[in-house]
Amino acid sequence: MAESKDASFDLNQPYYGPPIPPTKPPSTLPPSDRSRGRESFNFYKLLCFSFKVFTLFLIFVGIIVLALWLIYQPLSIKVYANDASLLRFNLSSTGEKLAHNLTVELSFRNPNRKYSIYYERMDAQAWYAGGIQQIGSVGFPQLYQERKSTIPVRLGIEGESAVAAGNMEQVRQSYNREKGEGFFYVRVKIYATVRLKMIVVKSVKFKPDLDCFLRIPALFNATSTAAGFHPTECDVNNFS
Repeated sequence: MAESKDASFDLNQPYYGPPIPPTKPPSTLPPSDRSRGRESFNFYKLLCFSFKVFTLFLIFVGIIVLALWLIYQPLSIKVYANDASLLRFNLSSTGEKLAHNLTVELSFRNPNRKYSIYYERMDAQAWYAGGIQQIGSVGFPQLYQERKSTIPVRLGIEGESAVAAGNMEQVRQSYNREKGEGFFYVRVKIYATVRLKMIVVKSVKFKPDLDCFLRIPALFNATSTAAGFHPTECDVNNFS
C-alpha cells in the first residue's frame, strides 16, 4: 500500500516541463543604425591596421638607411688651392682703405665611390692680418659633383674694404712686413651646405667649413713672383 501511495503521489505532482532559458531582448536599434555601427567598427580596425603597417614600414626604412650609412660611411672631401694671385693689394696712406683683387683657383675632390654631392650653398670670406680684417666675401652658385670626381671652383673677390680704427695699426704692420718679404698671407674661409646622394636616397644637410691659408706672392716683387704660388691643401671640418 505504501508503494501505491508513493506512485500515486508522484503521478499527481504538477509537471511544468524542462526549464526554458531566458530569451535575448531584441535590439532597440533599427537595422540601419546597426549596419552603421558595424561599418564604423570595421573602419576603425582598418585605420589601426594601416597605422601599424605604416609605422613598421618607417622603422624598416630607418634600419636600412642606418645600416647603409654605417657600412658606407662617407669620406670627407678634399679641397686644394691650386693657384692664387693678388692683382691689386694696396693699403691707403692713411691706413683706412685696403684695395684688393683676389683670385683663387680651387679644386674639390669627392673620394667617395657610393656618394655624389650636392653643394646647395657656399659662401666665401677672405681675411687678412691674422684674421682681424675682412677683405671681402662672395657667394657661389649651386654645384653637383659626381662620385670619384674632381671639379674646379674659381673664387674672385675684388673691391675696397674699410679698416676699422682699432685694427689700423696691426693691419699697417702686417702689410709693411709682408710687402717687404714679398708674400701676403690671406686666409679664405668657405661655409658650405651640402647633401649626399646614394642611388635615390639623399642625406640630411651638412654644414662643413673649409679653411685655406694662402701665401700669395706680391706682383711687384720679382723674387716672389718667380717663386710663384705653391698649391695648398685646405682644412675641411664638420663633414658628415
